[in-house]
Amino acid sequence: MKINDEDKIQVSIITTVFNAKDFLNQSIESIRKQTFRNYEHLIINDGSTDGTKEYLDTINDSRIKVIHLERSGRGISLNRGLQESKGKYIAILDADDYSSKSRLELQTEILNENTDCDLIATSFGIHGVDEMIERPNQLINYKQHTKMLEAKDFIFSNPICHSSVMMRRELIFDAGLYDEKRKELFDFELWIRMLNGRKKVSILKLNLPLIFRNLHENQYFESKKRVNYLIQTYLLRRKLLSVLSHRFINELIIVCVLLYGLLPRFIRKRFMNKSKLGGT
Repeated sequence: MKINDEDKIQVSIITTVFNAKDFLNQSIESIRKQTFRNYEHLIINDGSTDGTKEYLDTINDSRIKVIHLERSGRGISLNRGLQESKGKYIAILDADDYSSKSRLELQTEILNENTDCDLIATSFGIHGVDEMIERPNQLINYKQHTKMLEAKDFIFSNPICHSSVMMRRELIFDAGLYDEKRKELFDFELWIRMLNGRKKVSILKLNLPLIFRNLHENQYFESKKRVNYLIQTYLLRRKLLSVLSHRFINELIIVCVLLYGLLPRFIRKRFMNKSKLGGT
């Protein structure tokens, strides 16, 4: 029996979860409420011990596929979801984040219209602080809010929110999936590897917040492992030097970004406050 194009799954959303039961319902419901309906949602439980498994086992939705693993690590969990996926496009949603209901519709439309675009990311809002974007006129005028990202944009920071990504299936499979040996920065390492690949990657950033984040103490970048996080980020950024012009200048910038990140928080806040005052 031949499957028509309209019957094929267009988008596979991958969510991995480890002990995030308090946020998981909000995340799942944000996908269930999407205006775009041709999707599957793969949820990989990475050995949670907080009741996540029991909660997931109560879900009765044909579009949601739950996979329970023994504690394996995030890289393995992400790749398991990818290997089980069927969609033309791959979207990511972290278990402690949630999506605007128009997210899948808009990102799918952009990828369909821009066949040379490999990956689209959006900006994000903070739960309880930023307003969710739902109004149709903001979606119609999305082209006013887009920017093509280049390798140089990854020197100062990671401009891609992992939860906001939708990409073509072949892009991530050709890149070799996530690095299962890593313990952190799975997404940033993947972006750097893509940018260093033989084929030029086209990455579009949509500066509209279609993802919302719940900030909490268990997030890696807020943890006591900050120094290791900064050093690992520095090492990954250095891999971009081979594809950037002005190598010496960019290497100096990468070192300065590392040193700035190592400063105590109160000093960094002073710098940020002074820069805000200088811009007024």
